[in-house]
Amino acid sequence: MKSSLLLLLFAGSAAWAGGQQAAQAPAEPLPVCRLDPQDNTKLAVEPCATAPPVAARRAVPQVIGRMPATRMPPPVIHAQTVPPATHAPVPSMPLPVNSCDSGGCRDASGMRHDGGVGNATLDANGRVCHRNGAFLQCF
Repeated sequence: MKSSLLLLLFAGSAAWAGGQQAAQAPAEPLPVCRLDPQDNTKLAVEPCATAPPVAARRAVPQVIGRMPATRMPPPVIHAQTVPPATHAPVPSMPLPVNSCDSGGCRDASGMRHDGGVGNATLDANGRVCHRNGAFLQCF
């Protein structure tokens, strides 16, 4: 029994070694990959091998230098040619509206606000006023 077991073990290892030699046997080299002349989305021959390198590769250390410091140019100050505005319009307190007609509205003090477009009206001084429900606010 011992000799038959050794015989089987030897036969198995010989078969395995023969398979390894067959796998290591030089096969026909694959052609270099090229595109099909009729269809650029396909290869001319499949399977194919990548092209051999033109020159041997060599290791090169990567050197990354620092970016040079950039200096901002000094700010250019232009002379003011436009006179500054006197002041921005200050809105007044909202005024309650007493009555409105097709031509405009009257506020609580009795001042007439002539109608404009939409909710906009003009007071006696020519300021634009905005009507919001029961209130007027002039700017």
